[in-house]
Amino acid sequence: MNYLKNILLTGMSYLTSNQAPPDTALEDYNRLKTMNHMESKKFYIVITSVIILAFFYFSSIGILFLMPQAPEFITGFVTIFSKTIEILAIIIASYVGAQAVVDLKYNSNSKAGVEGSHNTEYIKEEVTVIQTNAKDDDYELK
Repeated sequence: MNYLKNILLTGMSYLTSNQAPPDTALEDYNRLKTMNHMESKKFYIVITSVIILAFFYFSSIGILFLMPQAPEFITGFVTIFSKTIEILAIIIASYVGAQAVVDLKYNSNSKAGVEGSHNTEYIKEEVTVIQTNAKDDDYELK
């Protein structure tokens, strides 16, 4: 039971900030405490794709139990399911590979977080209003 608890706490520490995995060495504690893997678009895509593929897998098993026992239905369903999973895997691998190439070429890190500066700049503007005509002293603009 304690082993399962450590696995769950380790998984949650990688998906949140300000939490280090259990049994972390002191020299790595601060670095792992501030690390949030969900900031990475690649990690987010991989986790999301694993969830989608697991959903497809378990839903297909459920559909197999509901289908009639005729072999022509089952083989067709298995073919459709396997081709759908192949296409999803190709799309996900292409995205993650393209993102890795872009990161390598432009030396970026693909973080999804928004960064901004907290510097505030105040601009003082002076406005001069002309109320008289410079040529004629008796003429005023209103």
